[in-house]
Amino acid sequence: MTFSVLFTFTDFQLIKVLTNGGPAGATELMATMSYNTAILGGRIGEGAAISTAMVPFLLAAILVSWFGLQRRKWQQGADND
Repeated sequence: MTFSVLFTFTDFQLIKVLTNGGPAGATELMATMSYNTAILGGRIGEGAAISTAMVPFLLAAILVSWFGLQRRKWQQGADND
């Protein structure tokens, strides 16, 4: 799950090549939005802010996954070292 979430957030090249954001931005991710804003739109600060806003979402996904794995270990009777 963690890798799936991370790859979804960073899956820039596939969306850029296939749909370029899709009709009316339907397939635009935060990564493609950041690129379009910063590089193509020339608003570097706004693009950096969008990229920075991705960090709490990624951190939350990693923590949920980590605590889920810890719980699974506990349920299976593994040592909690």
